[in-house]
Amino acid sequence: MPPPSLPFALVERGNKGLRLAAVNAAAREFGLMRGQRLADARAAVPDLLSEAHEPEQDIASLLGLCRWMERYSPWVAPDAPDGILMEVTGIPHLFGGEAAMMAGMKARLAGYGFTARISSAATIGAAWALARYGREGEDSLQDLPVEALRINADAARTLRRLGLKTIGALTSLPRASLARRFRGESIHENVLLRLDELLGQRAEPLNAVNPETSVMAHRGFLEPVITHEGLVTVLRTLSAEVARALEAKGEGALRLILKLFRSDGGRVQVPIGLTVPSHDGGHLFRLLSPRLETLDAGFGIDAMTLEVREAGSAVARQYGFMEEDTASSLAQLNDRVMNRQERAITQLAAVESHLPERSEEAQALGTPLPPAAGGGLPERPLMIFVPPQPARVIAAVPDGPPMSLTWRRVTRRILRHAGPERIAPEWWRGDTGTRPRDYYMIEDEQGRRYWIFREGLYGEDAGPPPKWFVHGLSA
Repeated sequence: MPPPSLPFALVERGNKGLRLAAVNAAAREFGLMRGQRLADARAAVPDLLSEAHEPEQDIASLLGLCRWMERYSPWVAPDAPDGILMEVTGIPHLFGGEAAMMAGMKARLAGYGFTARISSAATIGAAWALARYGREGEDSLQDLPVEALRINADAARTLRRLGLKTIGALTSLPRASLARRFRGESIHENVLLRLDELLGQRAEPLNAVNPETSVMAHRGFLEPVITHEGLVTVLRTLSAEVARALEAKGEGALRLILKLFRSDGGRVQVPIGLTVPSHDGGHLFRLLSPRLETLDAGFGIDAMTLEVREAGSAVARQYGFMEEDTASSLAQLNDRVMNRQERAITQLAAVESHLPERSEEAQALGTPLPPAAGGGLPERPLMIFVPPQPARVIAAVPDGPPMSLTWRRVTRRILRHAGPERIAPEWWRGDTGTRPRDYYMIEDEQGRRYWIFREGLYGEDAGPPPKWFVHGLSA
């Protein structure tokens, strides 16, 4: 960028050649203005410096400035090409009041080289009008020009030709007259619609960069905090504040974002996720605090915000003497593992299949489990081998019960057995590679129990001879 004392303009291509898209203060002193032809501007100011206007870069910079403004509110939206809208209801007291907050904004922005006009009002339209057309400290809308309604130039020109130059002049007219004369096909032509938005008679949503938060806690510092101990202390306070707000609403956090705003204008985001909704402040703090150890604080952190981006219903439960919340403890352990290693603890869930190796699958802890499939089946062993391990079996007759088992090079004499339990292939799934199985629960001389099966039937299929496998061990 050239020095502010030199006339400078951004140039864009128009229908009739190059035109000025924006000018600095020095160029305005020479009488240059936006929309002027570049050739006419150079004729008036031969030393004018210029560069090509890049609107995409302007939008990217505006979004970056919106994220910087999140130190004041989580609900920030860009108002292209050069404005920012914020919802600050219930926030100014954190910064010493509304006047102090706006003064702080203006001072910080001036420190980064921005010239800002800031105003607050009950509606988006009123705040926009006062910031762009009002005088410093003014809060009256009546004397503002009709251009403050956010209408296009043609609609404003028509109003002025009719002698309607101010917003006050419009409010004195009957609504029916305005509706008939200024309907307009677009929002920027509809004078009545814009007037209703300005006066709060029609709702206007704020399309914030970030989604709406369930709960938020914020702390700003008089001096930047650099030490890890200082950040941890503030984080503990924010976690407790968020937990109290969630508990009061009967909710628990599922997804949070910790935002740390650096004094150099940068920002660091620390997202965490939880398995089950929680409003335990200590647990939230334990998830977030390890992430501060590797944080680059730059020249210091001057504000911290903890936002709940997703919440769920959470009912507080009081446990009695010698009673443990095993499920909650496991969920908290999973949260710590998941946020440190980005991998969750898995659990086994029942699957609708009567084949033992297909009847369970691993799922992330916290996933709702379906009801167990195959009710009424015989008890299964605690340990199952996948795939089943080959074995040799001797039986009195080919399709009779086993008498001895050789597995892992050790032969075991079988004293007791139960079975067989026949399990057929799942033909409805096109399972043609699996043969029928006859399962036996057997016990050897040392009392060890094995779950074995014979795959294939003697003389009943054209496949290879039946084979034996050890599929599981039982206590």
